Amino acid sequence: MSKRSTLALTALLLLPMAGFAQNSMLRGKVSGSNGAVVNNATVELRGSAGAVIGQVFTRNDGDFSFSRLRAGEYEVHVTMSGYEPSIQMVELRDSMRVSTSSDVVTEVVNIEIVLRPRAEPALAAPGTSFVQDVPRVARVAFLKGISKIREGKSEEGIASLREATAEFGDYFDAYLALGFEFYRLGKDSDALEALERARQINDKGAAVYYTFGMVMVRQQKYRAAEYAFGKAAELNDGHVNAHFNHAVALIEVALRTKEAIEKKSVLANADRELDRAWDLSGKRLNTVFLQRARVHEERGNKEAAARALESYLKAEPDARDGAAVREAIAKLRAKK
Repeated sequence: MSKRSTLALTALLLLPMAGFAQNSMLRGKVSGSNGAVVNNATVELRGSAGAVIGQVFTRNDGDFSFSRLRAGEYEVHVTMSGYEPSIQMVELRDSMRVSTSSDVVTEVVNIEIVLRPRAEPALAAPGTSFVQDVPRVARVAFLKGISKIREGKSEEGIASLREATAEFGDYFDAYLALGFEFYRLGKDSDALEALERARQINDKGAAVYYTFGMVMVRQQKYRAAEYAFGKAAELNDGHVNAHFNHAVALIEVALRTKEAIEKKSVLANADRELDRAWDLSGKRLNTVFLQRARVHEERGNKEAAARALESYLKAEPDARDGAAVREAIAKLRAKK
């Protein structure tokens, strides 16, 4: 097996998990330690191996939801400027509370996430805070669109969001919501069009660049993804996943770079971004070990790569990808 394929078994890339089972729903609320709800926080759902399943933003009353999930273990990552990032483990089981609508049975799990304010005020990039005076009719259409999307009625939601942008042509939140929903549906051209319009309205919106990066990853355009995630991390330094995904995109760029000096520089940047993600997560984002192993292997240090994978298994003894990781360790240490 080639060097670049050795760790493929660990399924480290960020590509969406198409065809994820359709029965369970995860609902949550994000609030501060003072009890106040936190709106516009970034909430990212990851599988047990670290793969990104979906991303949403808290809206009314700090609420968020993910639907069409199968039973299993998940990580919920929440980031918001001015607060410490939060990572919460959630397990969906067949024994969870069941609600029935028509003939569709949905298992619903509710969680609450409390964010702690940073010890020191976060120094946000100028212009990061973006407030608009939105006409009431546009705001109503926007809220209706978000509600429909949460209910799984994507077409109706998109129609309402389009109505919101028709009423107010510079509606940043509406274009951003359209961009993400189109991304979720796999309609990349529509997603990019909406995201570009959002960027034109507010080029300091970290979520715009982050979602653009997700589209670029799906299209395997890693240099563009690296730029987008890097920009998102620059605009919101507390965004754990922006730093982590930036590192992954950098590693992908390094794998495709033939120039030794450039490769060395790119991998060094990936190292720094992994360090930042690790620190921001409170040293709990264990998928950093998997990506660190890829960096070591690309540098030709197979033993260091094997040790990084062992650190991952130590931190995640019940990891579902454990067998694949152990196989990768054996290959790294195999004598030729």
